[in-house]
Amino acid sequence: MAKKQSEKYSPKENEIEAMRLCWKNDLAYVIQPIQNTKMYHVIKFQISDNLKIYTFEIDKTKIEFTEYEASKKVMELYTQHSKRFSK
Repeated sequence: MAKKQSEKYSPKENEIEAMRLCWKNDLAYVIQPIQNTKMYHVIKFQISDNLKIYTFEIDKTKIEFTEYEASKKVMELYTQHSKRFSK
């Protein structure tokens, strides 16, 4: 029996540009695996001060994501925050 492959999120060109703009403005998001599970947290931090790390919560009920959901959420956040920097 073939092993089922996990779905991977591929960012679009505009999402990559949004990510670059956020990095340029000292903002980064990463996904962090949760130990002993196949779930992830989305982590927000300032690139210049990597000691300040904040766990991102969409709402109080969902802070754990699959790898696909976490990757997609990171790109949504970059797109959202890049609008703030491009003004």
